[in-house]
Amino acid sequence: MLKIQKISAIALLVAAVFATAACNEKEKAPATDSKAVAQADSNLAKDPSYAVGILLGSDLKGLVDSQKEVMSYDQEKLLSGVKDALSGKVDLSQNQELQKTLTDLNEKLSKAAEAKAKEDAQKAAEAAKTAKADGEKFAAEFKAKEGVKQTKSGLLYRIEKEGEGAPIKATDIVKVHYTGKLPNGTVFDSSVERGQPAEFALNQVIPGWTEGLQLVKKGGKIELVIPASLAYGDQDLGAIPANSTLHFDVEVLDVKPAK
Repeated sequence: MLKIQKISAIALLVAAVFATAACNEKEKAPATDSKAVAQADSNLAKDPSYAVGILLGSDLKGLVDSQKEVMSYDQEKLLSGVKDALSGKVDLSQNQELQKTLTDLNEKLSKAAEAKAKEDAQKAAEAAKTAKADGEKFAAEFKAKEGVKQTKSGLLYRIEKEGEGAPIKATDIVKVHYTGKLPNGTVFDSSVERGQPAEFALNQVIPGWTEGLQLVKKGGKIELVIPASLAYGDQDLGAIPANSTLHFDVEVLDVKPAK
């Protein structure tokens, strides 16, 4: 951890050094001389040292930003520290006081991370509980609609158009347009909104799709209400909470046998 903290500090300060140098160059140039400023930036971009500094600074900026709620870094002191390290004035491996400071910082960040993980876990559990209740209510309401049928697995469906041709097989490759929603109406995925149909092997998707699309043919349209057991179960996918019932409108554009 000490090694990581040391590299992080140096990377941030190197980036700060080059950023300061770039700003100083711009300040020297007339405000209207945009070509001169652009040329200076271009020259720096060709310098390996500057490029490495930007690479390290860019990667580690995310680290510092992620710690803002726990730790606020003073850029002037960061700059002072990297100068002392580069000049050989301070050797981290020989300085126990600095090592203790970094160890204390690591402990502080670890405790904050643990607290955040517990908070996220609690929120996820609450979301899963809500998703289960919402799904059961939505499924019951959908099941009561005209034309809705249920398979032995618990899949609910309503065929809007059967389509034509040979029955779809689980091993077929299908090309579809679809919109997926949660019971509360939130759209979590839609090929229609993207304007680009999806194509995949039917046996490579969630069980509810594999089973449901075999109920129609090419050109068919079907509405599916898929219980969590035939979708993503207790997985929390962010946009799709654990235990979510999924509602899909699907149109089968094409069907091809697997090669």
